[in-house]
Amino acid sequence: MSVSPENSLLVDIGGTNFRSAVASIGSSEIRFAKKESLDCLKNFDEIIGGIINLYGPIEHAVFSVAGPKINNSITMTNRKFHIDADDVKDKFNLKSCHLLNDWEAIGFSLHTTKPEEIQYIQRGEGFNNTSLMLGPGTGLGAAFISDNVVFPTEVGNTTFLFSKVFEGLELNGNRFDVLEDVLSGAGIAFIYESLTNKKLTPEEVVSLATNKDPEASKAINIFIDALARILSDLALTYMPGKGIFMAGGLIRTLNAFIDQDRFMSEFKDLRKPTHAHLLSRIPVGIITREMTCLYGNLAFLNSQFKS
Repeated sequence: MSVSPENSLLVDIGGTNFRSAVASIGSSEIRFAKKESLDCLKNFDEIIGGIINLYGPIEHAVFSVAGPKINNSITMTNRKFHIDADDVKDKFNLKSCHLLNDWEAIGFSLHTTKPEEIQYIQRGEGFNNTSLMLGPGTGLGAAFISDNVVFPTEVGNTTFLFSKVFEGLELNGNRFDVLEDVLSGAGIAFIYESLTNKKLTPEEVVSLATNKDPEASKAINIFIDALARILSDLALTYMPGKGIFMAGGLIRTLNAFIDQDRFMSEFKDLRKPTHAHLLSRIPVGIITREMTCLYGNLAFLNSQFKS
């Protein structure tokens, strides 16, 4: 199926899923979006070649990958997979191939996100041109955006004083070594296990909570309280006066469980009055649009072709 000589390939390789789409340079829309399991990575060359054959000719590509970017390559943090943009460019005879950290891509998606695609927990007044994008999922991703320049972070692999994070939440934080051990799908499962001594998947815990199971609901509330407290720390670290925006499938699911007043109380009320006032001015919202990485890849690609 041939579509446009300007078609470009967009691929996101996250912690759990492989997403792909095509788009024309200058467009704001993605087409032929597809999501599949990361098990497909063992056939990476065949999959990429198949997409190019199906929707080509394709001359440009942007890959976003869950892992820190060093020079022009990324080694994933949660599985054995390495990608080098120059190798992909040569192998598939592309004019350009760009490589982004997955949350770098999500950071680029922010300025193309429509107001109606953000559900606010707190609207705030704002006070600078700095934003923070963050999302719990397989791990914890985050990107810092200042004056439309995106800086990916590895904040999920930092260490925090978990005794403070869980203070008053009736949970022992000794099982958690790095931040994404708490703020991830696995964190929800670990919290539930701490309360019940039962091992369930995050999806099973969420399903139970949806059906008003008290222990599952308690685990979800503990997770959301911890999220609010850690966001408060990150807000004081990065000073994102333009807003904190959470993205990804897990936070979209958890949105139904968030009590806005309770969330903002955990976000602000443990702080000194001056800092609480500052935090009250920061917009806090959840991105409801799906495929954010692919939209971010497209936004990045478009920025490379601006005159």
